[in-house]
Amino acid sequence: MVVPKRILAVVSAGLLSLSLVVVCPMAQADSLDDQKNATQTAIDNNKEVLTKAEQKAKEAQDALAASQQKLDSAKADLAAKQKETQDAKDIDTSLAADLAIAQKTLSSRNADLATANAAVTQGEADLAAQRDNIGLVVQTTAQQNTALLSLSILFTDFNSAQLSNRLQWASSAFNASQNAMDQLKAAQTMLETAQANAKLAAQAAKVAKAVAQTKSDAAAAHLAVTQQAENASQKAKTAVEDQVAANQKAQDDADKAVEAAKAEDKKLAADMAKILALIKAELKKQKEQDKKKSGSTPNKPAPSTGTFFYRPVPGPVTSPFGWRMHPILHYWKFHEGVDFGNSCGTPIHAAASGKVTYAGWNGGYGNYTLINHGKINGSYWSTGYGHQSRIIVRYGQHVTRGQVIGYVGTTGLSTGCHLHFNVSKNGKFINGLPLV
Repeated sequence: MVVPKRILAVVSAGLLSLSLVVVCPMAQADSLDDQKNATQTAIDNNKEVLTKAEQKAKEAQDALAASQQKLDSAKADLAAKQKETQDAKDIDTSLAADLAIAQKTLSSRNADLATANAAVTQGEADLAAQRDNIGLVVQTTAQQNTALLSLSILFTDFNSAQLSNRLQWASSAFNASQNAMDQLKAAQTMLETAQANAKLAAQAAKVAKAVAQTKSDAAAAHLAVTQQAENASQKAKTAVEDQVAANQKAQDDADKAVEAAKAEDKKLAADMAKILALIKAELKKQKEQDKKKSGSTPNKPAPSTGTFFYRPVPGPVTSPFGWRMHPILHYWKFHEGVDFGNSCGTPIHAAASGKVTYAGWNGGYGNYTLINHGKINGSYWSTGYGHQSRIIVRYGQHVTRGQVIGYVGTTGLSTGCHLHFNVSKNGKFINGLPLV
């Protein structure tokens, strides 16, 4: 869609006033020409100021949009960095939990090893003590020579009581020696078992220590990753804060530029109101003078076939008649015509037969042609054709319906090749689209 122009209404009003020149008395025409020229000069001056204001507002809004895009990107980057940081912290937490378990396991294995080593020490002490005990038994047995005592029992004359005592004593000595040997074997077995348990405990402690060290190294190494993620998050946060400040400044600049453009637009709106009032006054005078001269102005009938007006160009409607939202100033503005999109150089046809009352440059309309069609079906009609690349008719020339009068262009306040087509009925702009 073509960007709306703030001075279209002003120029249109001026152009319509020009159409009155050919039907008013010479003195009034001169007066209207003077007013038209003065108004055109004001429009041209305001056009330059307004164009600059609109351009500044557009640039400010473009900067704001770019700033907002950077802000959105910075926020997304911050969110990603914060997620990376949180993920890293979660891994740290998991590694710390694994390390705690490994350290607890190591502590338990070390305790088992200490218990096993204590058992070995105790077993060694028990074995040594039992060996000492065996030595004492052997020494006592040798000293008492129980074996010879046994023989003496057979060859010595004892009474029965003495013999019984000696046999009992010999048996006790033998049992004591055998018991000491059994205890020695048991102590040896217990020591061997304790040593085997100590060996297994030492191996388990060694494995637990290796696992704990691995977990500790992994946790320490990942802390550096977490720190990097936190640093990146902090930088991203700073970038967001800086962009928020830049975005606010861009917003303030855009607001100021838009307000300046609105102020200029308001001035043109006031000028348009004055010109429209003048058009109505002159039209009233024209009707009164026509009535005095011949009772009525010749009335032409509408075409009996086809549309009321000939469609000036083919192509789609890119901007309709009526109120529309201004893309820069962001408020509703009235569009006094219909825009037809077409390529530059496309022929433009007269909507109806009539007399050219203006053909030339007119501010925001660029190359503009205004045709007065006179009175049709009891109403006064005129059509206008703006933004032409070239005009091929001249002021005062009579044209017929469908005749080529110029070519589509993008002159004046226009952002692309198109035709601005406006229709006025009895001095008021109406929607011409249904008529073509």
